[in-house]
Amino acid sequence: MKYTNYHSSKPTNRIDSINSLLKKEISRIIMTQVKDPRLSNWVSVTDVKTSKDLQKSTVYISIMEEKASTQKTLKALRSASKFIEAILHKDLSLKRIPKIDFKLDNSLEQAETISKLIDSHKP
Repeated sequence: MKYTNYHSSKPTNRIDSINSLLKKEISRIIMTQVKDPRLSNWVSVTDVKTSKDLQKSTVYISIMEEKASTQKTLKALRSASKFIEAILHKDLSLKRIPKIDFKLDNSLEQAETISKLIDSHKP
């Protein structure tokens, strides 16, 4: 008889659900409750990756402004991370709220660079 482990995909599905929930809630909190003048109006949470032990979440953000504004916004979000974690703890029914670490999502810039490279090699 072949053994099938039906539980092997559960942690991934659970983490995916938590990532999706955190992405939605962190976006909402940034837009409605973080009041920092350094924060750009053009911030978007593009992805959330949470560790399996729920200790840490990396929150990837995209900012549609110049580099100077990008760095200011990133600093503002990093300084607001404890505030955001506290709101998540209050609003969500999760046993543990992970520590949030904000990182820039450079995928749009990378895609643009690749597109320019491809265009420059067209006959």
